[in-house]
Amino acid sequence: MIADSKKRTTISSSLRMLFLVLIAFTIAVPYIWMILSSFREGQDIFVKGSWIPDTWRWQNYPEAMEMAPFGRFFINSIITSLLTVMAQLITCPMAAFAFAKLNFRSKNILFTIFLCTMMVPSESTIIANYLTMASFHLTNTYFAIIAPSLTSMFAIFLLRQFFMTIPDALIDAARIDGAGTFQIFTRILLPLAGSAIATIVIFGFVGSWNAYLWPTLVTSDTEMRTVQTGLRYMVDPDLGSEWPKILAASTVIILPVMALFVSLQKYFVQGITKVGLK
Repeated sequence: MIADSKKRTTISSSLRMLFLVLIAFTIAVPYIWMILSSFREGQDIFVKGSWIPDTWRWQNYPEAMEMAPFGRFFINSIITSLLTVMAQLITCPMAAFAFAKLNFRSKNILFTIFLCTMMVPSESTIIANYLTMASFHLTNTYFAIIAPSLTSMFAIFLLRQFFMTIPDALIDAARIDGAGTFQIFTRILLPLAGSAIATIVIFGFVGSWNAYLWPTLVTSDTEMRTVQTGLRYMVDPDLGSEWPKILAASTVIILPVMALFVSLQKYFVQGITKVGLK
């Protein structure tokens, strides 16, 4: 019986591992193809049945960076992504703390209303947001790019769920020792929420870095474009696009996101796991 149980457990674990490997491979295939194709020459990218380039053209990378002012685009994306993360690190933890640990009238109703905003597509509010930015003459500014992302209901929800796992007895003990609400928030809850904060840093940075529609709408000046909108400068429908160079630029663009995720991966998994357990 014990041997049969161990055998079933081994088979089950092997099947789960195989399933996860297949999912990981499916996700990785487009990235592998993109990286390999970035070294091809011209129209060789459309040759069927061949993944490995016949000739590795390393010049695609420096030439891709010269096709558009990607240096400026990178600076703009880094600035807007960091500003977005900083804004969310200020607004989201405080809101989450209020909804998790403070008592005020209609708290749960208000939180439910805010939570329902996650079901509203951002595209449905884009015209109103643009008219607001235009009326205040804020287009072609960093503030216009980051304005819709100054706070995140998803981040508030994630942090609230994490804060609710912290025992109220810990907060009561701090109050007995004379700690105020702000001290409890900054000295007790925030240090314990490191993994959850790392999670919202990843989501905030990636969301801002990958944004395309909104930055395209509020920036008409080339000097204010971000990397995602900058890729459009490399597409020429009349003369034909140099796809290997576009893929080379795309490969460079994903590097900061990959570096951030790899550096915070441990905390990201911890944050998602702890919130999931709640």
